[in-house]
Amino acid sequence: MSLKDKILYRFDRILLVVIVIIGCSSGMVALVSSPEVLSEPPVRLSFPEPLHKVVGYDVPTKKLAVSVAVEKEETEYTVQETQNEEFVEENVPLGSLLPCSCCKKTIRVPRNPYTRHQQAARNLPNSFFVKNDSDIRYGLSVDKLVEVKDGRGYRIDKLRHSKAMLLPEVKELLEEMGNAYADALEGTDSEGTVFRVTSLTRTDEQQRKLARRNRNATKGASTHSYGASFDIAFMDRPNEKANCSRPTREIQKLLVKYQKEGRVLIIPEGGCMHITLIR
Repeated sequence: MSLKDKILYRFDRILLVVIVIIGCSSGMVALVSSPEVLSEPPVRLSFPEPLHKVVGYDVPTKKLAVSVAVEKEETEYTVQETQNEEFVEENVPLGSLLPCSCCKKTIRVPRNPYTRHQQAARNLPNSFFVKNDSDIRYGLSVDKLVEVKDGRGYRIDKLRHSKAMLLPEVKELLEEMGNAYADALEGTDSEGTVFRVTSLTRTDEQQRKLARRNRNATKGASTHSYGASFDIAFMDRPNEKANCSRPTREIQKLLVKYQKEGRVLIIPEGGCMHITLIR
C-alpha cells in the first residue's frame, strides 16, 4: 500500500469516529430535558364525571338479575335464622337454663322433726325397709315398689345415690303434687316449669355410703330406705321469659298447703326439700 493510500485510509477512520461522536451527542441532547420544561407543572390526568352527573344520561335503576336473586336468598336466610332463634328461645330443653333453687334458703316452710318422718314412713301400708338390691327386686315383684318416671309438673333428675322408684301411695302423692303445680302455673309466663326430684328410694347400703360423704344424710334408718320420701331441689324453666319469682312462690304455697292439711311432713334442707307422706 502506497503512502497516499495509507493517508486516505487514516482520514476515513478519523471521519467515521467524528460522525459517531456527533451522533451520540445529538442523542444525549434529545434525552435530557431543558430546565424550563422541568420547571413547568406536570400535566394532571382528568377523571371522567360520574354517569349520574352527565347531562342527558339517565342511570338505569333496574338491578341485575343475579343481584336480585342473591338479595332474595339473603333475606330469606335472615328471616329463617330469626325464626329459628325464636324457636330455640321458646323451646329450651329443661335443665339448660339456670334452675330456681328449692331449699331452706329460698322457701319458708315449717320444719317437722325427723323422728316424725321415720314414724310416718314405717306406718305406711306397703312400707318395708330396703336393705339392698335384693330387697329392691322383691319390692318390685310384689308391687310394694313401683318405678317412677317424668310426669306432668315434675321430672326425675339423673340419680346417683338412689333409685327411681317409690311406694305406690307415695308415687300417687308425687303425681298429684306435679299436677297441682302445673295447674298453678298454667296461663302464666312460667307455664311449663317443672320441679325436679333429686332423690327417691335408697337402699340402706346407698344411705351408708352417702352418709360418709354428706353430713346432712342421716346415719340411722332413712325414710328414703322405706320408699316413703322424695327430695325436691330445683324448678326448671322452659324459657328465659319465666323468672324464678312465680315458680318459687307457687312451690312454697303448694308445700305449705299439703303440710297444713296433714298430708306430708317436710324438712327444709340446705340443698332441697325433704318430703314424706303421712297416712
